This record gives sequence, structure tokens and C-alpha cells, in this order.
Amino acid sequence: MKHRPSPGPSGHPLPASGARGNPPTLRRCPSPRLRGEGGRRPGEGLAILAITLLFAGCTLKSDVTIEPLFILPTQERFSSSSVRVLVDRGDFAKAVKLANEVVSAEEVSYKQLEALGEAELACGRFDDARQHLKQALDLRPFRTDAGAIAWSLSQLEYLTNNFGAALEWARYAIDRGTAVKQWHLDYLQSLQNTRVYEFSGEPSAQVRMEFGKPDVPRVNVEIEGTRTSGIIDSGAVLSIVAESLANELKVQPLGTFHGTFFGLLAEPIDVRFGLVKALQIGGVTVSNVPVAIMADKELRFVIRNKQAFAMRLILGANLLKEFRLEMDASKNEAVFTPLTAADRKPSDEQNLFHVGFRPYVHGSINHRAWYLFVLDTGSEVTFLNRDLLGKTPVRSAEKLHGATLQGLGGSQKHGAKIMKVEVGVDEWAGRFEDIPLYGTEHSQAFGIIGQDLLKKFRVVIDFGSMRVELSRHLSLFGG
Repeated sequence: MKHRPSPGPSGHPLPASGARGNPPTLRRCPSPRLRGEGGRRPGEGLAILAITLLFAGCTLKSDVTIEPLFILPTQERFSSSSVRVLVDRGDFAKAVKLANEVVSAEEVSYKQLEALGEAELACGRFDDARQHLKQALDLRPFRTDAGAIAWSLSQLEYLTNNFGAALEWARYAIDRGTAVKQWHLDYLQSLQNTRVYEFSGEPSAQVRMEFGKPDVPRVNVEIEGTRTSGIIDSGAVLSIVAESLANELKVQPLGTFHGTFFGLLAEPIDVRFGLVKALQIGGVTVSNVPVAIMADKELRFVIRNKQAFAMRLILGANLLKEFRLEMDASKNEAVFTPLTAADRKPSDEQNLFHVGFRPYVHGSINHRAWYLFVLDTGSEVTFLNRDLLGKTPVRSAEKLHGATLQGLGGSQKHGAKIMKVEVGVDEWAGRFEDIPLYGTEHSQAFGIIGQDLLKKFRVVIDFGSMRVELSRHLSLFGG
């Protein structure tokens, strides 16, 4: 009698542990961009630097000149006919264009299907990714490969708010050698029967947006009927509520378990988790918003003149991915438009990607394209990753001392800076008189795009079309 594999999440057959359907090959290390970042093990995607509000020291007041950006095909870094090569290099949009070649090949390879599924996951093409990742499992990959594929499926279901399925795939991945933090499983389990991010009220909300010290965007919101200010921080994996505010509002705990985030200097920061029942942005109400709850002392920063700044609410990527977000610093205005299922149609010209639960954007460096950057609306500064500098056009630039970055709880990181560097996104580039260099836990990110560039534009971050668009008002020309 022929053996029938037992069903996995959503009835998908699970290959037997260690089953082999392909000839033995050397195992490629899991791609860090989709299975935990910075060399961390799979499953630690929510345990990495969960808040990246980065404040510049007084030595980083760099002038930025804005110029139009034109990239010719000859100025693009590379091309390849291999989906895996393109995925490993972060060129996800090109990788998905090879889908027909992968699925129609005479001998379909689970490794190519896995790579294609990873690219589609990064591009927000979730239905295609789910189909191809499951097809990869049908080909009975090696045990550890099956675990890696299942972890990609778990991330996919997390991003589509299917926490029950995300939990099942995470457990499946663990059974096949993938390391996943227990608190991550607890978090998924606590949400598996909750309908999160349910919208009511107006079709969009136009609200006042303010900058200050630090120079990051903030908007007024209401939580459980109480008005407070929240920082728009796309670099934060989860929305965060200060312990004092959570106690005042009696935020519902998701359980007794705790998790660990990491700060700027890799210091562990204890958090617990809760569910905000009603968050109102202008005329838009969002029900059931998962949040991390963090000690107030970890959310204090020292700004210029040694003044203290305390954050009580951070609107992170888990919430922002449900919107088309417009930010216009020249008008002190932000527009939050909730996305429907019909809105989620990635553009053929997309430049926005999901990597390790964060938004990444394609950018250029000195008219060479494209490089992956973390899109971080909660960072004052744009900077380059010193560890990947050798792969950029500025690898031989002279390095000067004097760059300081501040993270959670006032921790500081010191680094070098280089002079006269151009960084571009969409159709515009900023020419920086000097730009800082830091190491980053985002191993595939060539840097972070921060507010010293973004606030010079009307910025649209559309998680439906997966596009970041920058436009200039006439009043802003001249720098």
C-alpha cells in the first residue's frame, strides 16, 4: 500500500522527515533576507532590532542637495537568468519575472521553486508565493531545506495576518531543524483566533503631522478614546506602547509570555505583548492592533542640549503595511488610506519589498542601481552599511571620524563618515555633503533611508502597489 503523507497546514501534505527527491547537493545557507537578518537563525525575525528610531549626534548635520535621478540600463548593477542568484542579491522584482521559466522547465527544481517563492514573498505577491513554496515541498526536499521553505510560508502567513497558519508552518519548520524562538510561537498562538486590523469609519484619514526634536514624524491618534502622539516608524517591526501608557489605557495583554528585542548595541530589551482594541487615526478606526509593551526607560532619548525625549507610542511596520501612507513635510500632513484586498496588486515597477518583516526599498548610490535599503521613517539620518561598502561605488572613499548614532535607552554607536555621496530613491536623489557609516544587523541592507532625505519630498509608501514614490513641491526646490 502506497504511503500517503500526513496533511500539514491548510491540508498541505507534509513530506516525511529527511525525504529525498533530488540528487544530493551541497546545502546553501538559508538566505538571511527572508529567514532572520544579520546572520541570525531562522525564526528570530521578530527578535531583532524591533525599533530603529535613530537620532543623529550634533556632528551629523549634513547638507543634502536634491537632484532628479535617471538610471540607464547600463547603470544597473547586474542581471542573471538564475532566480536564486537574483534573490540572494535582493533583485526580487527581476526574479519574479522568471516565473514561467522556472515552472515550465523540463525538470522543475525545488530549489528554484523555493527561490521563486522567496522572491514573490518579498514582492508581496502572496498567492503566487504560497503556491510555489508548497510546490517546492511537494518535491520532497532535504529535511533542512523543507524547514527553511516552511519558515518562508510562516512569514507569508504572518504578513497576511493568518496567525494560525503561520503557527503551524513555524512548528513544521522546527520539526525539520529550523530554530524558532518560543516567544514567537507564543505570540502567533495568542493571535490565531483574532481578526486583527479591522477598519471602520472614513475611507481615509488626513491628519496633521509634526516634526520636532528629534526630527521624526509624529501624528495624534486616539487609543481607547485617549489622545496621544505616535511616531510613524516603518523601521519598527511591531508597534510599541510604553509601559506607563499601556497601564493607563489598560491594554489587553496577549498572555504572560515575554519576548526579547535588541537595541543599537545588541543589548537585550525585555518586552511583553498586548492588543489595542481600538486605535483611531483621524476618521479611521483600526480594531485589534497587536503591540509590544516596553519599559518607559527604554524609550527615552537624549536630544540636543541634553534634553530628554520620551516616546509613548510607535506606529510600526505591522500596522503601516495595512495602509497606503502619504507624508508631506512641507504641508505638515499625513494621509492614511486603509488597503482592501483589491488594492493589493504589486506594480510591475515596484521598488518596495518585505524583507524580514520590514519594508525595504531599492535605492541608488552614486548613480549605480539597485541596492536594498531599509525604509525607516523613524530614523533622523540616512546612512550606509560600512560592512557592504566594498560592493558600492564609494568603496575607496576616504573615511573621516565623527559620526554618532543614538538608539534605544540613549545607547550610542560611533562610526566614520564619507564625503559627497549621492543616494537615490524612485526618481530623485540626494547629494550628501557627508554621510555616516555604521555596521547594521540588516545583513543585506546597504544602508537606511531616513528623514534627512525623505522629509524633502511628498512621500507615498503604498503597500498595495508595493511602490515608494517621491515628489517635489515647487516651494521645496533649491535644497
